[in-house]
Amino acid sequence: MKSILPLTLLLLVVAFENCASNKETIRPGVSKINTGSHLAQIEAIDADLKSSTLSDESRDKLIIKKGKLLLDLGRYEETISTLNQVNQAKANPVQLSEWNLAMGKAYIGKNEYSKAIQFLNQSEKLDKNTNLMERKKLVVQSLVAEREYYPALATLTKTYTKGNQKKDEFYYETAAKTYLKMGFEYKNTGFYQKGLQVANLGLEEFPNNETLKSIQKECLEVLQPEGKL
Repeated sequence: MKSILPLTLLLLVVAFENCASNKETIRPGVSKINTGSHLAQIEAIDADLKSSTLSDESRDKLIIKKGKLLLDLGRYEETISTLNQVNQAKANPVQLSEWNLAMGKAYIGKNEYSKAIQFLNQSEKLDKNTNLMERKKLVVQSLVAEREYYPALATLTKTYTKGNQKKDEFYYETAAKTYLKMGFEYKNTGFYQKGLQVANLGLEEFPNNETLKSIQKECLEVLQPEGKL
């Protein structure tokens, strides 16, 4: 692939300033929550945990539930310290998978993506069925955030080809954004062309997607002056 000429470097900088930063942060997907309700549930769980009649399994379930509530509230340090109270040696595989997933999300919240990936991968090893797509998407996002672009694209492709998973907005947005970032980082128009191609395909399926429109615009700003289209 042909390198970008020096005269276009300034244009690339301008284009990149308008797109997502290489150091962007991601957050586990959480719908709107009722803070008061979450706090009340945490208080009730704390009261239940004081019971001396709780079995180890019931206790761990309550701790994991509390950890998830804290995660929803964005209290990541507390989430991790709470989840670490789970007796991993006695927890069943499905429960441990759930525990690892919550830990992975908490580390994503702290922008510690390499740690998050370890927990997410362990979650999948323990239970390959539950929360499969959620885990895979979080791993891909974490890899992109770590600037591990080739592994991110490989994981993304494998996730959607295995089991004939239909390509959704996440697929097109993530693939196009990753190519855009690679174009800037490696100073190569070929990646911008791939990013534009993916964005165009995505917009055929999702014509109102603003993220894809923005990526399309960024790629065109780089490619049109060079006559690469």
